[in-house]
Amino acid sequence: MKYKIPWLPLSALIFYLWVVVLWKMHLILAPSEILTFLENLYTDYGLIGLSIATFLEGIVYLGLYFPGSFVIILAVILSDGTFFSLLAISMTVAVTLMLTSLINYWLGRHVRFKKQEKIYSNLKKNSKKGLLPSCLHPNLLAFYFFNGGIERKSPYQILLVPLIMIPIGLLYAYVIYFLRFILQEHIEKPYIMLVLIGIWFLILFFIENKQKLHQ
Repeated sequence: MKYKIPWLPLSALIFYLWVVVLWKMHLILAPSEILTFLENLYTDYGLIGLSIATFLEGIVYLGLYFPGSFVIILAVILSDGTFFSLLAISMTVAVTLMLTSLINYWLGRHVRFKKQEKIYSNLKKNSKKGLLPSCLHPNLLAFYFFNGGIERKSPYQILLVPLIMIPIGLLYAYVIYFLRFILQEHIEKPYIMLVLIGIWFLILFFIENKQKLHQ
């Protein structure tokens, strides 16, 4: 019995493991050093620094290495917790992710898988979760529009990103601000990304092979 492999999360997992190997070999910066850089970026440049950090995390694959979510959480924690402060943070993140969505869509349009039609066919099925669930995290959104570009879908949904992300961002911001003292101790542990990608792979694997697994 031949099972279908969800190639997109598998490729993301391989990429992230390769990053882990490179930083263990001291060939690239460790995540902790990246976090320090991004923290200084926000401290020195405020919302501009937040936008840069969000941009780095919002680019497909690259965002698996740059933990820009740390800076987003940090911005909320360091804010005064007022509605307008949290709204400004949410709008900055939403507009930036609309830009990265456009870039990811363009990258998807120009990706080639060495004409391996079987891989391409399986890959096309991996973005069925929809825009709304994908807006829950920058990495999910990045892969959603990357897939959209590969499938040659209409890019009009990119315009909906701020409309969805701003209210979601505000909700996140209020929760994060309420839990700020707890979150400061557990922000962006490297193993969390491996667990999330692994869960993503397993969910899509079971969805793709649901019928075969029940036989």
